[in-house]
Amino acid sequence: MPMSGIAPTFEAVPTLDHLRAAARRARGRVFSVQQGGRRWVVKQAVPGRGRARAWGGALLGRILLGYWLPRTPLRIGGDRQLHYEAGRLQRLHRAGEVVPAVAQVGEGFLVLEDGGAPLWRRIRHAGLDALRPVIARVAGDLGRFHGAGHWHGGAQLRNYLLAGEGERLVRIDFEEPLDEVMPLAARQVIDLYLLIHSITAFRQLSAGETTGLCRHALEAYLAGHAPDERMVACLVRAQATLRAIERRPGRLFRHTSKDLRRLFITAAAIEQTLPRDWRP
Repeated sequence: MPMSGIAPTFEAVPTLDHLRAAARRARGRVFSVQQGGRRWVVKQAVPGRGRARAWGGALLGRILLGYWLPRTPLRIGGDRQLHYEAGRLQRLHRAGEVVPAVAQVGEGFLVLEDGGAPLWRRIRHAGLDALRPVIARVAGDLGRFHGAGHWHGGAQLRNYLLAGEGERLVRIDFEEPLDEVMPLAARQVIDLYLLIHSITAFRQLSAGETTGLCRHALEAYLAGHAPDERMVACLVRAQATLRAIERRPGRLFRHTSKDLRRLFITAAAIEQTLPRDWRP
């Protein structure tokens, strides 16, 4: 697809030759370039997702909804994926949400205005007292975001930036086409699990501190958003499934698999914080 711009209109955006040269030097598919006295963040197109990742998405549907999701939409790639993400950013921008502005998209590249400094880089080594207000802010804003009828698809802490002097949260990474395969309630539940699961990654915290921080985030989320009955149904189904996994095969591997331990901490924190009549 040819390059196209998406409002707002920028001057001095990188040329296609500039982008291709920078991509050859870059270490990954996301890189930055300087042009016209400003910094741009660039995503390079990649082939469609692998089968394993598509199966993982289909499994999420089985856990949350009780049926397997179609895998073909989850394997989106190339320019189609870039245009999908650009479209989501444009719609959120029009709705008044703080997301990076899109300068141009096509020919294998998505060019974004620099949105700010990565939140995760600032907090990854912070202590509990410093983390609590930051986590409450992120979780509360996710609740507000959901209450406005939106969903992220990548709500982990690594997908937030801080703009200005840190007064604005900026969401990034909207490339997962979950709206093509599952209802809004399930997408919002996935956001919540992704956020809480990412909070379990702070290595400097004890197990008790991690669980407490997860619950603190959930309380802030619920203060900002009252889930409707469809979201509650997805939460209850997911919690029941995770409990069954923990009782059976998960019990064998929880002491050797860091990912499983973090998943079970996430599920336990959610179960302890949810109102009793929501619990499976």
